[in-house]
Amino acid sequence: MAFMAKLGLAGETQRYELKPGETVIGRHPDCDVIVDVGAVSRVHAKIMRRGNDYFLEDQGSRNGTFLNGQLINGSQSLSEGDKVRICEVELVFHGDAAPAFVTGTASDYAGGSTFGVTMIDDEVGEDSAISKVEFRSGAEGFRIAATAEAKLAALMKINANLSEALALDEVLPKVLTTLFEIFPQADRGFVVLKDAEGNLIPRWVKMRRADDETKSVRISRTIIREAMSSRTALLSLDASNDQRFDSSQSIADFSIKSMVCAPLTDGQGESFGALQIDSTEGRGQFREDDVDLLSGVAGQAAIVIRNSQMHERTLKQQEVEQDLRLATDVQQAFLPQSAPNIPGYRVCSYYQAAQFIGGDYFDYIPLPDGRWAIVAADVVGHGVAAAMFMAKLSAETRFCLAAEPDLAAAIERLNDNMSQLGLERFVTFLMMVLGPSGDDVRIVNAGHMAPLVFHAADGSTSEPGEEESGLPIGIDEGMSYEATSLTMKPGDVAVMYTDGINEAMNAADELYSIDRIRACVAQGGGADVILNRIVSEVRAFIGKGRQQDDDMCMVVIERIAE
Repeated sequence: MAFMAKLGLAGETQRYELKPGETVIGRHPDCDVIVDVGAVSRVHAKIMRRGNDYFLEDQGSRNGTFLNGQLINGSQSLSEGDKVRICEVELVFHGDAAPAFVTGTASDYAGGSTFGVTMIDDEVGEDSAISKVEFRSGAEGFRIAATAEAKLAALMKINANLSEALALDEVLPKVLTTLFEIFPQADRGFVVLKDAEGNLIPRWVKMRRADDETKSVRISRTIIREAMSSRTALLSLDASNDQRFDSSQSIADFSIKSMVCAPLTDGQGESFGALQIDSTEGRGQFREDDVDLLSGVAGQAAIVIRNSQMHERTLKQQEVEQDLRLATDVQQAFLPQSAPNIPGYRVCSYYQAAQFIGGDYFDYIPLPDGRWAIVAADVVGHGVAAAMFMAKLSAETRFCLAAEPDLAAAIERLNDNMSQLGLERFVTFLMMVLGPSGDDVRIVNAGHMAPLVFHAADGSTSEPGEEESGLPIGIDEGMSYEATSLTMKPGDVAVMYTDGINEAMNAADELYSIDRIRACVAQGGGADVILNRIVSEVRAFIGKGRQQDDDMCMVVIERIAE
């Protein structure tokens, strides 16, 4: 239903419903809208409904009736948001149609958009520095103070409107809807939020009149930043004549008559955005009391907006975690699901990513001649990027070993293929090729730690292939690699591991070290025994409840009697 709103009072008490026929405005007690100011005539003006339209007509008043600043003569049609001034009293006409919204997301508004919203930097010199409050001069006019009861009613209203909203794009329009209810003099309202990079992004804009929806919107970044940096609401009673805004293009473009801008602050007092409402018609639409009222509304809105942002971050985090869990399953599918059946050998492994997915890699690859290649590798870094690089490495390793029978030449080809990707990542890579029967094992090392080998015959340990190690894979094309030999007798055990094992760190920032791994290997035992011993000691060294810093991978090979 259409109504008139008396300016300066928060809540529904400002609203005067218009009758289906005539609504009389004047000083007389029988008038429908009573304006008890001395200069107002007893029957000053009427608003008449004709079909779906409303018309304003002066009733021969002594001081006249003004529509949007112009003295009317006879009957004038009313449109949404029109300002009616009777002496020093101003009322706003609101028709049956709901106010229009201009909506969008942060990405929609960045640098201008189809919604026509642009943030601009107004030039503000020393002589026009924005102050916190401007006091009006001239006649006081008629206004009703924003009493404590009115402020409480306003805060209760916004709390009720926002209580059910969780998503940010539900909260923001409800904030502006509430502002338009509390401040019927507002023609525009918008919420500006700071993004993760500190940029100010218009997140929601509302226009009072539907025909304003197609107009471009220019928002002063200067004013928003001042309100946020000072953490104080700004007021201009007549922005179009305010010397502080002489150079403000956004004020000039839209003939903004009056405005209030209040910061949005979090629990630590840091500003993360601002609310602004302004009027493009009449004079002195916002008063000093409105600053306090908007600040209170902004404080309540800030809590709800922050809660919505945290809710959205939680939902996004849940989505990311779900994706990572799926990625974990995919990565696990790349890794061996069971130990290979190699005559004369027993093989076991351990793999634990530092995050959901990791960059460590191991594999058991059957070769065309019946031998098996056992691979342990470590992509620099960890996380999603390292895991994706590991997946490519896995495929390329199998291809190169199948295509090239010479082991050293196969790894040279692997290095060339990975280097050609140009991803500025490298991989330390260790390969041991077994059997299918016999004691001879071939080793190719590309910048990785040499395997630790326990010799059962005399209880000694060795680290074969350390001197023949080449550069890590992926640094540059054209690298040469060398294959070296190791003889493994029954009872001998070889341990291949990544640096997540030896560089595991405890609470005192001490590294587990290769020496401790050597000591574990030197104690002897079968493949399972040595593997479990190392894993248990590393876990105990890190400490209960502490997270590992890097991916961990270990493959243990035991030579057994055939």
